[in-house]
Amino acid sequence: MFIRPSLGAALILVCSFRLALCQAQPSAPDGQQLFLQHCARCHGDKGEGVNTVITIAGPNIQAEHNHGVVMMAMEVGPSHMPSFAYVLSVQEMRSVADYVTQKLAVIPLAAGDIGEGGKLFRIYCAPCHRTAVRGGALVFTGINAPDLSQESAALIAGAIRWGPGPMPAFPPSVLDNKQLNSVVDYIKFVQHPPSPGGSPMNWFGPTAEGFAAWVCLFGLIIVTGWIEKGGKG
Repeated sequence: MFIRPSLGAALILVCSFRLALCQAQPSAPDGQQLFLQHCARCHGDKGEGVNTVITIAGPNIQAEHNHGVVMMAMEVGPSHMPSFAYVLSVQEMRSVADYVTQKLAVIPLAAGDIGEGGKLFRIYCAPCHRTAVRGGALVFTGINAPDLSQESAALIAGAIRWGPGPMPAFPPSVLDNKQLNSVVDYIKFVQHPPSPGGSPMNWFGPTAEGFAAWVCLFGLIIVTGWIEKGGKG
């Protein structure tokens, strides 16, 4: 004789199947927990950056909105940052990158005014980083202002808000978000200026170019004198 199962038994069977399926599929890694465990020691609990006595332990990453950049940093380990390629799985690194770009990235990056950024840079930044953004030794301090010619927009914006090392912080009460973006845009413009033609000499400025010109001139004089003597020295 055929006996139909009760509705309750059918529901129990379906729930048991779903529970077994959920247990078989691992839950997504907790990006926040992984960040606090592996990254906060250097970058701070909120990505605000951490200074040490000797060097900058970890930069501010609150302006890092690029998921790919965060992933690459964890895989490669730029500068003194260690690589996590053999510590975290790809899925775990993705979870950390999601957490950084979606939760910690609170500094907005948008288009600014390069002209305004140039004025602000000359007021607040050029005394240490020079007008060519290449930094240099600070007189009577024994420290060097870092070179900004290779830094990303996110790290520059984070440093402005953070104030790493002896550098002062520039909160929104000093530079609002629009002014911040203008300064960042100006620095990026100086990093890759339009070429006026000729050899840029790596954009070291008129002093280096003038020195190179004088070296070439003296070289031509020596070669000319050597030719006049019949090439006999």
